[in-house]
Amino acid sequence: MRWLLCLLFVSGWMLQTPSLAEEPLVVAPATSDVRITTDFAGTTIQAVGAMSKSGELIIKLVGPKQQATLSRETKVGPFWVEGERVKMEEAPSLLFLYATSPIASILSPEDQQKYGLILEGVWVRVEPQLKAHAASDWRKAFFRLKEKQGYYHEDDRAIRVFGNRLFIADMRLPGDLQVGTYTVETLLVKSGKVVGHTVGSFKVRLSGIERWVWNEAHDRSWLFGSLFTLLCMLVGLALNAFPLRRTH
Repeated sequence: MRWLLCLLFVSGWMLQTPSLAEEPLVVAPATSDVRITTDFAGTTIQAVGAMSKSGELIIKLVGPKQQATLSRETKVGPFWVEGERVKMEEAPSLLFLYATSPIASILSPEDQQKYGLILEGVWVRVEPQLKAHAASDWRKAFFRLKEKQGYYHEDDRAIRVFGNRLFIADMRLPGDLQVGTYTVETLLVKSGKVVGHTVGSFKVRLSGIERWVWNEAHDRSWLFGSLFTLLCMLVGLALNAFPLRRTH
């Protein structure tokens, strides 16, 4: 009921404001800030929106870029050892594609590529530079790993549409989110063509002791490292001295 009231509010907002009423698509994120605390285990972000005409909806949720290192195990005699290593750079840490129908049935392959709606079509730089076929193998392995871990996926059941005009999108975020800005791109598709396009965002931040540790480790790394090492030494000495006092 609460979200239906929000939908009615968005719809009324469009009708009362001529400039918004002319827009084919209006989306209002439920929040602009996600805070990670000690007991954070994931959350659901909801986007509430309205469209001026009926059609298919596609929502793309993209996380901040990251760098990942992949390695390939090599068999040496009876043992498996770590072999070649490559870095995958500039790829989004998270990529969720939501739609009211399978995306391949909504848009042509060219438009899917244009709007970045193909999971394995996301651009990623492989370092060091490799030959085309070798780089392609590493990219495929990277995307398989991201999909297996649940960071890249497509879902055509997460968007609920009411009366062919109002909609709610449920976007489930995992517990180990990367800190940074996440973008939410919404497309309205009619007869295979994109007729509405909006982009929003929200931030993922650390909160409480996690935020303090993050800030200190990044802003004053040498001081933080020295104090952390000293603290570990003091804890070790205390744990070593404790049983000695009990024996006397």
